[in-house]
Formats: sequence, C-alpha cells, structure tokens
Amino acid sequence: MTVQHVVMLEFNENVDEETRSNSLKAVEALKDKIDGIERIESGKDFSGRAGKFSHAVIVTMRDRNVLSTYGPHPAHKEVQATLKPVVKTLWVIDFEPA
Repeated sequence: MTVQHVVMLEFNENVDEETRSNSLKAVEALKDKIDGIERIESGKDFSGRAGKFSHAVIVTMRDRNVLSTYGPHPAHKEVQATLKPVVKTLWVIDFEPA
C-alpha cells in the first residue's frame, strides 16, 4: 500500500527565498536517488492557515518498506544535514491513504 510522507517546514527568519527554494529542490531530487519513491511535491503555503509553517513536502512512496529505507538512506541524511541550519521547526506525518 502506498505511503504518504508529509513534512511541514518552518524556515529560520533570516533564510532568503532562494535558499528556501534550493532546499526544496534538494528534497525533490531524492526521487532519483532512492528506489521506491514514486513522486515528490513541494510548495509554499498561500492560505496562511499553516501557522508558523511556510512550506510543505509530500513524498509518495511505494510502501512501508521504502519508508524504512528512506530515513537512514545516505542521500536523505545529506539533505537533512543541509536543512538543519536553515529550518527552525519540522513536523512529519506518515500515513497510508484509505
């Protein structure tokens, strides 16, 4: 069953739009680096209803096994390291669509 890995990001206030955009592009590039990722979408909130979170990422994975390998995968760890200095808060939820 497909898994949705949803990440909400609050960037540090001093982070410019170019850095934010490049950070999301780095996440999107994981699709070509980790087997079993079917799709990655990201974007900026436009409604103002996300509270402190300005951006979100949705990673569609083939199944739970992909999620198990995604977290410790070296490419994912590399992206995490680039996000750490620019992201203030990050929330994650994983679910299987009904």
